[in-house]
Amino acid sequence: MAVQRSDALEAYSVSLLCFEDNFLLLQRSQTKEFAPGRWTGLGGHVETDEFSNLRAAGLREIQEEAGFSPAAISDFSYRRALLVSRPFQPLRVVLYFTGALSKLETPNCPEGVLSWKLVSEFEALDIIETTRSVFECLIEDMERDPKGKELLKVGLAIFDLDGKFQQVVWG
Repeated sequence: MAVQRSDALEAYSVSLLCFEDNFLLLQRSQTKEFAPGRWTGLGGHVETDEFSNLRAAGLREIQEEAGFSPAAISDFSYRRALLVSRPFQPLRVVLYFTGALSKLETPNCPEGVLSWKLVSEFEALDIIETTRSVFECLIEDMERDPKGKELLKVGLAIFDLDGKFQQVVWG
């Protein structure tokens, strides 16, 4: 059976924000078409007019979903880009950012429910599988390079022909 491919490209941002050892995660609304009820970071579509300033796209999504202004986020860094090519879907580029907040605040979110979690709690959460593996890398990145000065890392999410996630490979 030949795998059908879409000729579309979509770009998304996902931001992992921290306060000390806590990470702000979003449990997506049950009404979402993609990954209802699953956990991720703050983010969403990158608009076509934002392709020349991806960092601004990430900050816009954080402000829309949690109300945090760019000034409230320190060390906001564009760290990783992941190409996601699921069968029968558009090619997606997911841009991963990290940042730190100065206080433990849990605002309301129109996309689902925000909650602060420790890394030790991640295993029990139904985190979107591609994002789960990237979160592990992002946390290591933040520990090793708190200011986000390292070069951007690019990866590929690999799926089988049925669309089941296999692994992420970093280049």
